[in-house]
Amino acid sequence: MELHDYLARRLAMVITVILVAKISSCLNTAVLSEVHAPYVDNYVAKSYFNKHENLVDSMFEDFIAHDILYGACVSLQGNVEFSPKLSALHGKLIGEGSHRRLSSTLRLKMSSESISRPPKSCEVIIVERLPSGVFADPFELQHLVQRGVFRDAAVFGDTNLELPSFLSNRSLVEVHLEVGANLTSQQKDELEIHMELPLHARYQPLGHGFSRVEFASPDLFLRCNVERKEDDTGCLFLLDKQNAESIDTHPVWEVPCGNREHTEVVSAFTFISAVVSALLIIVASIKYSDNASSNVLKQS
Repeated sequence: MELHDYLARRLAMVITVILVAKISSCLNTAVLSEVHAPYVDNYVAKSYFNKHENLVDSMFEDFIAHDILYGACVSLQGNVEFSPKLSALHGKLIGEGSHRRLSSTLRLKMSSESISRPPKSCEVIIVERLPSGVFADPFELQHLVQRGVFRDAAVFGDTNLELPSFLSNRSLVEVHLEVGANLTSQQKDELEIHMELPLHARYQPLGHGFSRVEFASPDLFLRCNVERKEDDTGCLFLLDKQNAESIDTHPVWEVPCGNREHTEVVSAFTFISAVVSALLIIVASIKYSDNASSNVLKQS
């Protein structure tokens, strides 16, 4: 009888352990799915490149519609006074040559009525899907972040800075700009935001004339944090470009192509320059070695 009771207790313990393990596994899965939800990530584009290697416009737009906005926080959606709208968007290229700045200016229009539960802070997220043949330097962007020009910035996709245009893939730049309290100020129902993004042209295929690189309109988001007693909730809004009063964001960059007829001349000049530089280094090394030997002999 005692053996029977002992086995029964052991069986009950095993069943309990299995049930606890199952429950813990389910809880861990739920927590992980919540932590890794796309809208929880600091970068909007991060989850896309975790799933896809290359930037494809149709796939990225589908990702925004189904993965980002579907899961975005809706705690501010019921607040009808808080309705950020894009009223104007303008873009142009500044500078000349192979290093330029993409200037973007956008205006946000807010309701002049008071907000029942104003956001603690807001930031504008600008996502530039760069065309082929143009790239942004991640180190240069981080320097701008350190200087306080951007709140945050990152490059996704092909970040190899040395590849020519025909060997590289497209890249994406995501820039975060802090908006601050002016966004929900009752004295100012419209806010203008300006950004200049440094860009560089890749080497184009050999040919004649110029290679035409056209920019599309950026993807724009507004993320606001709502301060609550239990936590801070981030809410993501898509700034609809279709309803904007003024849109002008298709700048064109004409990047010069190398002339095939000059290939032999350039190659010969490069080879001669490399040989001369190597000889100068050798001569300088020999002279330095002789001077060092002479100084040693004099001291001895």
